[in-house]
Amino acid sequence: MPPRHRLALTTVALLAAFCCPAGAYQLNYTLDMALGYSDNINQSATDPVGQTMLIPRLDFDFKEEGASLKVDAIGQVEYRDYLQGDFANEVRGQLSGVATWIILPHRLNFNFEDYAAVQPIDILAPNAPNNQQQTNVFTLGPTFDFRVYQTLNGQADLRLTNSTASETKDFNSNRALGALRLIKDLNPLDQLSANVEYRDIHFTDSSGGPDYRRIDGFVRYQSKLSQLDLDLAGGYSRVNFSGAGDDSGFLGRVLLTWRATPSNTLSLGAVRQFADASQDLIVDPAALVAAAQGTGIVVGSSTITPDVYLEKRIQAGYGYQSERFRLHIDPYYKKLDYLLDPTLNQTVHGAVAGISYRVRPLWTLAFDATEETRDYTSIDRTDEDIRYDLSFTDQLARHWSVRADLIRNERNSTALDQGFRENIAFLTLIFKR
Repeated sequence: MPPRHRLALTTVALLAAFCCPAGAYQLNYTLDMALGYSDNINQSATDPVGQTMLIPRLDFDFKEEGASLKVDAIGQVEYRDYLQGDFANEVRGQLSGVATWIILPHRLNFNFEDYAAVQPIDILAPNAPNNQQQTNVFTLGPTFDFRVYQTLNGQADLRLTNSTASETKDFNSNRALGALRLIKDLNPLDQLSANVEYRDIHFTDSSGGPDYRRIDGFVRYQSKLSQLDLDLAGGYSRVNFSGAGDDSGFLGRVLLTWRATPSNTLSLGAVRQFADASQDLIVDPAALVAAAQGTGIVVGSSTITPDVYLEKRIQAGYGYQSERFRLHIDPYYKKLDYLLDPTLNQTVHGAVAGISYRVRPLWTLAFDATEETRDYTSIDRTDEDIRYDLSFTDQLARHWSVRADLIRNERNSTALDQGFRENIAFLTLIFKR
């Protein structure tokens, strides 16, 4: 089933679930009507095309904390009407949803997850409307919990995953995961676990592959204190390709979150692991909430290929929030080394930052910025993508507001005629439930 159709069905299913009788659930949604103009919609260095856009949009987030069902989902669906007709009108969707059906409390759960996004077809080309595609990662399967001895528990997971892209067919795959975990509760706040995970990946298109198997074995320590969360993991991974050899290496993950004060939060993280694009597309719903910019669905920067890479990543984050003022900055650095095809080996660094200030009780002024530099070592190319968004929001009434945005997109590239400058203006009428 094409990713756009699957996204539509998933959205309808979620909306239907909202209307059904349930326990303690919370549904928030907004209906937007945005009118915008881009002076370079095709993001061309030499032949810019101006375009007016009309974009109706639905944004929603849903939480359910029932005795037999837990759901956390956030999503957007928008229709882009290019009024001058230089590009075909399109539907875009973004979703991060996790649902857990509790069949037997503390014994058996069944899990559903769906992650949809818009990503580039060719990461080396500008993100014009004809270089965008819908991606989707859908996962389901049971989790079985069992007691081994007093404070030692066990957990067995089985997951089946279908990953698809609307244009990059060699990315499409079916995946199976089996995992076994032994979990030791050291005290009410600290937990130690031993984990073994086995993955089998089969590419459904003849252009994909080779198929491969991956096994991870690691020890994990988690601590949740009143102001500090700590998550440490260390172990070993091995990837075996069908007819193309194998690779192995150390697996390590570190994540620290410090809530220094009620207003200040600091996080630090580091990762060394084997990964691929399907894994990269899985985004926690809470992270998607934090990344929402209010201007609709922004095209991602994932390289949509079937290839496995060794990822080395360091990231940090700082957030401040008061009654009228918000600030966040999240710098990162990562290095991706592809195991079979080094063409897209890359070193990436960048940052996401935002600041907002409530000038008056009903007026909010905000500025968001992102910067990412990708250095492709094998093809001797460097791309720098920059996005600025200055916005003003006026709360007209309890449910109604209007927002104005001035957006600047830039790419600086060492490749000939691959850089561009784009200016966008949006005026959006918003109804919020």
